[in-house]
Amino acid sequence: MPLSYPTFIAAYVISMVVGVFLGLLVTIGWKDLFWRKALESARFNVVYIAVVVGMPLITLAENLIRDPAEATREIIYTNWMFSIGGSAIRSLQNRLDYQFIADFFIVVYVWVFTYIIYFTPVLILAKDDRATFRRYAIAILFNYAILLPFYILVPVSVSGFYPDSGMTPLLYVNSNWGRMVTGVDPLNNDFPSAHVSLIVTTVLVLSSARVDYRGYYHFVVISAVLITFAVLYLGVHWLPDVFAGFALAVGATIVSSNERVQGAFDRRVRALTAKIFKEAGTAP
Repeated sequence: MPLSYPTFIAAYVISMVVGVFLGLLVTIGWKDLFWRKALESARFNVVYIAVVVGMPLITLAENLIRDPAEATREIIYTNWMFSIGGSAIRSLQNRLDYQFIADFFIVVYVWVFTYIIYFTPVLILAKDDRATFRRYAIAILFNYAILLPFYILVPVSVSGFYPDSGMTPLLYVNSNWGRMVTGVDPLNNDFPSAHVSLIVTTVLVLSSARVDYRGYYHFVVISAVLITFAVLYLGVHWLPDVFAGFALAVGATIVSSNERVQGAFDRRVRALTAKIFKEAGTAP
């Protein structure tokens, strides 16, 4: 018997919270999990945390601002995307026309991706890895600084809803998963692929961290491969979306690794952090 939508959402949220807790136990261990140190790390990185949490919320707010001329631009840009390998994606979907495969990649696209986006900053904070958290936050900020203008100015519809693509929007025909996605996604924020750019950014940032993330890093690498496949197979993204997502991730990682960029950001962040705690009446 299928779950009602409210029950489904509740189960989704609970599974995410439990997953984050279990992930900490697996990657750090109960004996090495020092909550006080994690809270101190969160306090030190409060502004960076606001960046990591706030950027996705700004994307949701962008969905409320729509240009009347957007529909015309969406048709033009989506036609361009279809002309670059649109039939190849259809062929991929036709060769893997099995429900259990579709269900697996829907979970990968929605649950695994979201889990990594939530769990990664929590893990870095729990390890009190301040250098990596700084780089991660700057990289996330750079991602959204590029993504948002493209979403506003270059609207591209999902591949599964394009009439000539011949594809089935596998993600969206699933009642509960699809309903949850369409509740926050206008279905024309395709170029570049945020799923690809953010997951690859996470891989690249963790790969150069001085703290050991080996087990989790391998999980994120495998997930990145599966997520990249999922965005194509499920009828969400076009090939140029994926390539642009990779390019954006590389650019974001390069920028966040630059010591001058880090220094410029960190000076402002430290000043703002001191101001926040001074106004709160506590020492920073």
